[in-house]
Amino acid sequence: ARTTTSAITGAFSYTGRYLARRLLDDGQRIVNLTNHPNRPVAFSPAELARIRTLPLDLADEVALARALEGVDVLYCTWWIRFAVGGDTHQKAAARLQRFFGLAKGAGVRKVVFSSHTRAREDSPYAYLAGKATAEQHLRESGIDYAIVRPCGIFGDGASESILMNNAAYVLRRTPLFLLAGSGNDRFQPIHVRDMAALCQYLGESVSSGEERDACGPDAPTARELFTRVARACGSRAFVAAPGLPTRLVTMMTKPLDLWTGDILLDTDDLDLMCSGLTVADDPNDAAIASRRSLFAWLDEVGPELGREYVSSVKRYYDKPRPS
Repeated sequence: ARTTTSAITGAFSYTGRYLARRLLDDGQRIVNLTNHPNRPVAFSPAELARIRTLPLDLADEVALARALEGVDVLYCTWWIRFAVGGDTHQKAAARLQRFFGLAKGAGVRKVVFSSHTRAREDSPYAYLAGKATAEQHLRESGIDYAIVRPCGIFGDGASESILMNNAAYVLRRTPLFLLAGSGNDRFQPIHVRDMAALCQYLGESVSSGEERDACGPDAPTARELFTRVARACGSRAFVAAPGLPTRLVTMMTKPLDLWTGDILLDTDDLDLMCSGLTVADDPNDAAIASRRSLFAWLDEVGPELGREYVSSVKRYYDKPRPS
């Protein structure tokens, strides 16, 4: 029988690595489209022999079309976090429109795209509006597709979950942890293994047009979440939400940014976390209850959370190349 080949944008990255592991275990070959070809990997030489790593240059349509030849499913998790250097989230969506068209032209059977919970084209949040525009481009591309919508991802190890780890890093080193807004907005992330399983399920499904929330069973408020993080890592910090504006809280993190060379939070990140849009659109999705618990994971890895700071910029972020 013919060995199936899937393409992943970032098979050595966070979600991509767990997805790649599942596909390799099922005997597939993988095309790894990445801007980080030298990232350390946790695959054996025999497994690496089934992974072909190629550049993810969305401006080079000829090379991308060639890379996608023979691919059955394209798993697209690529996006930009920051709109910098003249780039925008709408420009990122336009690049994905061309990417999806190339996939169709190359004979790819299906595209699975990672979007965001409650993404709408008229969203006041540029990140969400851009994701929603990319979703619509995919729907209109004519290729079979599925859309998964996480709001955040956690697991497996402490240092892999940058948001939780770096929150714990701060909590270990301060007596007072201040939240923006009321502290009552909820956050419903998914475990990375459940995210990978959902992506694979949708990729292998013969249906088209499936759009699923990628959320876990726990949806704590910000106050509840960071109180649990503090307890898990052994911090005695007091978590408070005195109604501070997001811009002020972001400014308070700047000294840490200068010290680490990272961006712990920007105002857009924090505005989105306080928006009420980081929860499942369909709370009655039966699959949500069966997934791994955020609280149980925090209790498991708490002793290791926040011992070292993890830079998201160094780990994941490449300056976008507009095209």
